[in-house]
Amino acid sequence: MSDCKILIIDDDEDDVAILADAFTQCGIDGVHYVFTAIQAFMYLQEKEHDCLPKLIITDHFLPGMTGAEFLKDLKGMDKYKHIHVIVLSTTKSDRELERYREMGALDYVIKPVSYDEYVKVAAHIKSKAGF
Repeated sequence: MSDCKILIIDDDEDDVAILADAFTQCGIDGVHYVFTAIQAFMYLQEKEHDCLPKLIITDHFLPGMTGAEFLKDLKGMDKYKHIHVIVLSTTKSDRELERYREMGALDYVIKPVSYDEYVKVAAHIKSKAGF
């Protein structure tokens, strides 16, 4: 079974650390993180099919490639199209939400501003992804 249940892609180290800790508090271990979409693809390529993460959480604003571009590329590859993706970003519009859902995202969630809110978001994601 996978040692990485969740892969987080975000260039904000503080957000990554807080979200990873919030998942731990919600009973989920096996969180791995990278800071760019390119690093995410490199990480995924190193994994066998049965060792891929069940969920990827990506920021919309990433260096070099947006979360939307990452999602489109990911869902276009047979090896990865089964992986659930949730977008976690500072901004949200109905148009963006609909666009991400059409591209195959499981959900689009606004980044929290406090630790307690991060724990609530982690619990929501845990439930949404079926952990």
